[in-house]
Amino acid sequence: MQSLSNVSLHNPGESVSQVQRSLSLNTTGVKLYHVEEIDSIFLLVCTVFTFNNDLMFGHPSKFTDLLSISTGLRFNLIKGTGMIKKQNIIALSFLVQFLVFIPHCWTQSEEYNHPELEWFTIETKHFFVHFHNGTERTAKVVAKIAEEVYKPITSLYRFEPGSKYHFIIRDHDDYSNGAAFYYDNKLEIWAGALDFELRGSHNWLRNVVTHEFTHMIQLQSSRKITQRIPAFYFQAIGYENDRREDVLHGGPNVIASYPLAMTVMPGWFAEGVAQYQVPGLGYETWDSHRDMILRTAALDDRLLSYNELGVFGKNSLGNEKVYDHGYAFVSYLAKTYGVDTFRKVSQNMKSFFRFSLDGALKKATGKKARDLYFDWTNEIRSEYSQQTRDILENKIEGRLFESKGFGNLHPAWSPDGSKIAYLTNKDNDYLSQSSLVVKDVKTGKSEAISAGVRHSISWSPDGTRLAYANKSARSKGGSHYFDIYIYDFKKKKEIRQTKAQRAHSPNWSPDGTKLVFVSGKDGTKNLGVLDLESKQVGPLTTFQNGEQLSNPRWSPDGQSILFAKFISDGQDLLLLELASGEIKSILEGPFDSRDAVFSKDGTKIYFSWDKTGIFNIYSKQLETSETQQLTNVLGGAFMASVNQQGELAFANFTSDGYKISLLSKPVAIDESKSKYLAHKNGAIKLALVRNSIPDSSLEKINIRNFDDSKVPDFEVKPYKNHYSPVSFLPRVMIDYGTVKVGSYLYSYDVLNKYGFLAGFAANSRFDYDLFALIDFRKLGPTLFLEAYNQVQNTSVKVEDADELTLRELNEATDKFRYNLAEVDIGARFKLSDSNSLRAAFVFSRYGARLKLPSRSGLTTINYTYFIGRDFSFKFSHRNLKRGVNATINPKGRTITLGYDREFNKFLRDFKTDTAIDIEIFENYNYNKYTLDWNEFWELPIKDHTLNLDIQGGFIDTKIDSFFNFFGGGILGNRGYPYFSIEGRKILLGRFTYRFPLFRHLGLRLMHMYFDKVFLGVFYDYGNAFNANKPKLSDFKSSVGFELRVDSYSFYSYPTRIFFNAAYGLDKFEVENQAYGKEWRYYFGLSFGYLD
Repeated sequence: MQSLSNVSLHNPGESVSQVQRSLSLNTTGVKLYHVEEIDSIFLLVCTVFTFNNDLMFGHPSKFTDLLSISTGLRFNLIKGTGMIKKQNIIALSFLVQFLVFIPHCWTQSEEYNHPELEWFTIETKHFFVHFHNGTERTAKVVAKIAEEVYKPITSLYRFEPGSKYHFIIRDHDDYSNGAAFYYDNKLEIWAGALDFELRGSHNWLRNVVTHEFTHMIQLQSSRKITQRIPAFYFQAIGYENDRREDVLHGGPNVIASYPLAMTVMPGWFAEGVAQYQVPGLGYETWDSHRDMILRTAALDDRLLSYNELGVFGKNSLGNEKVYDHGYAFVSYLAKTYGVDTFRKVSQNMKSFFRFSLDGALKKATGKKARDLYFDWTNEIRSEYSQQTRDILENKIEGRLFESKGFGNLHPAWSPDGSKIAYLTNKDNDYLSQSSLVVKDVKTGKSEAISAGVRHSISWSPDGTRLAYANKSARSKGGSHYFDIYIYDFKKKKEIRQTKAQRAHSPNWSPDGTKLVFVSGKDGTKNLGVLDLESKQVGPLTTFQNGEQLSNPRWSPDGQSILFAKFISDGQDLLLLELASGEIKSILEGPFDSRDAVFSKDGTKIYFSWDKTGIFNIYSKQLETSETQQLTNVLGGAFMASVNQQGELAFANFTSDGYKISLLSKPVAIDESKSKYLAHKNGAIKLALVRNSIPDSSLEKINIRNFDDSKVPDFEVKPYKNHYSPVSFLPRVMIDYGTVKVGSYLYSYDVLNKYGFLAGFAANSRFDYDLFALIDFRKLGPTLFLEAYNQVQNTSVKVEDADELTLRELNEATDKFRYNLAEVDIGARFKLSDSNSLRAAFVFSRYGARLKLPSRSGLTTINYTYFIGRDFSFKFSHRNLKRGVNATINPKGRTITLGYDREFNKFLRDFKTDTAIDIEIFENYNYNKYTLDWNEFWELPIKDHTLNLDIQGGFIDTKIDSFFNFFGGGILGNRGYPYFSIEGRKILLGRFTYRFPLFRHLGLRLMHMYFDKVFLGVFYDYGNAFNANKPKLSDFKSSVGFELRVDSYSFYSYPTRIFFNAAYGLDKFEVENQAYGKEWRYYFGLSFGYLD
């Protein structure tokens, strides 16, 4: 950067003494801080609708757009020039303006860039489909489906996009989901089919493409203004009254940022219509899993309330209920008022000042939203009570073996029948947080084997080992694939068996030498076999058109393998004869049959079947094909396991999730006693209602007669950058008594390989703030270039001047214009899932322009007071447990280690014998070390935690106070003002005990939904100092409390509110200013907290 300031004496006749006088009285120093120096980054809202919200939670950075603003700050301002005793400081405006409110994609945790992937593009009439190597089949099928469903969906909502949408196809992790970035005209589809215990089986690509495309059209048809403005923001910063004499403002004590959303839609309606899709299409149907969740909730009075339906932020079961209940509710609306209600409601939400769905629903249906909800819930409660009358009178579900947690799955008897191994998510909020546990049947004693295990498990024939799948290991490029592990009970050791095989659901051969497993790529799953001696892996099947296989089970004689398969709706049971390779049908349609296992003698199988509309456990004689029903449950029975004595263990779904149940002596049930009565329309599944969409648009799809093994011969080209149009986030901000108006603007390519974010804000005094951030993500590390510039004007009354008359002196002011600039260039490295590193070179130049009053007019002086060069390194470790309270009450550990080698020039004096280059600088070259260590411990009482935050800093040489650490204020010792504690060394401990006041409020006020309230009591202890050894008697203590409120605005924007009150226990003075023995208060309103 070129020098921004020289001294220019516009009036050469001005005496040097007046110049020196003004400079010595009023020189100002301010230090900029950039994004990577912020200590606390708030959790961001993801205004992206996904196919499966449970899979998104815990991975908020996988599906994000720029409709949000983050908050977090570090108040490390400086005071001045050492020799100069009177100064004014531009306080925290620039810091908080763009660092407190930076949009999400530049503040999220660093992700893996996957430079190993090569990208290609298919272009169709309405779409671009971008895919990486290894996903061409999926991309072509997606292109075909997207064009087929384009007309039916756009016709339903009478809305067509103004430009082509971009599909992004991914398969570089064993992960499955879809996402609609409806402000960016982008959809993301993962090739692997969703295998989720709360969903039925449907054609993955047909379903997810139509689902996400429906989101795009429905949400875009409901936006209030141009697509280029996702939201407006209103922001405010307040400051402490206490300040030093040489400081213009105190530290911040109020931080607020609140959005005005331009697309408003509750979760239940958005997800409901995306599952409903178009009448007659049938790519998503009301299957037995959907009905199971709604049925058990309705009968046990656990339906989500109308308020709860609007937002996510729940555990897996709660989030799934938003989908499930939403699907049922919109089906009710379609049945009662016609499917055109979807379009009418969406159109009604375009009204600028309509920020809840209630008015839009009433306008479309003529009935209040809550009345509609109560009509629907009363109807389904009544129907389910009638339908399940016979079942309730003849329930057979065994006894509970494991009831804690709501994700107890895949029970497996040990060969001797003494133990059961199973997966459980006990003490966790998401089904993906499952662990493998072995529990003794008689004693009830359990042993945790391995965390993060998914899919079915298998005992070795001798019972000394367990085989299972985990994806905790990552590839060199950062991919996470399932691999097979074996736990040896004798050695108490876990041994990895495969590497990057994408293998799961292992099952042991009867002779103990092999494992059969499922693996997948490019949207298709096949069976493979692992030789445990040679570690060689070989294929058993070669499907290649999106077939999905699951739950392989070796026959007791070792001659065949039983497995489930589906490509459309519902699973079928098949048998692979190993000698011939022939695949035989065991049980096929029209119902869903799954989770089959052999009896110990191999003469029959046990499996789960929804023949009645409810999944129950059945047995089938292989020779005679005779089937018998063995359970009669209200929810659903899955994943059977049978021991030598014929005892049955299975996963039993209830309104509280999956439990493990045992049935000691299963006997055949009279199927007339398990009758699940039909709905009034004569069908088990909820009726879908046809509407006025032209039949021709549906006929082109051939409804259910698709064959995706055949795709058009699309032209494939290498990917070329496709950039999103520039979007804006206008904002109005109140700061240091002025109103600033500005905006963020951003754009990036659809693969997020390149992008920029910029911002500006200005007030009527011509103060302004500018910044620009550029990221380049095509390599392993992310390369970045950041530039910041702030200009602020202030004035100081002249106290004395020999050249002025008394009247002139009374009216005279020195006018300052401060210009601060900084450029950062460097790289961010994703070292592991929990660790990242930022390395940068930072160049800073701070200058000022001074206008001096005199009898001859104004004299202008330009000067530079700081030039900095910093080689900066920051290591970050973040390992926090995912959960519904992860933001309001975190658990786990975060560590930030910083090292800076700084070479600084700081203004010491001015020359009096020259008109140019008047600055005299002093060099300050030093090493700076910083530490911020947070431990969040879970306590035995549910949701009670203890937080220890240790902050330390050390500068290894004497410095001017310009470079000091500051230890008070909102992020320091909270009982004292920010500037009251300072030094080149700092040591601070913050202890907080936090607990819930209300775990779940479920309260809605206008467009806000209030969810939970936590209270924390804290004790802060620490000091900043310059001495070689800290003097404990100088350390300061404070106590206080913090109230936290988790809420949502406009259904999808997390709104976190906090209030802190702190009392300083120690009384002390700094420069004749007394501190302590008083209460201090802090308030925040934004997307997160300051942890």
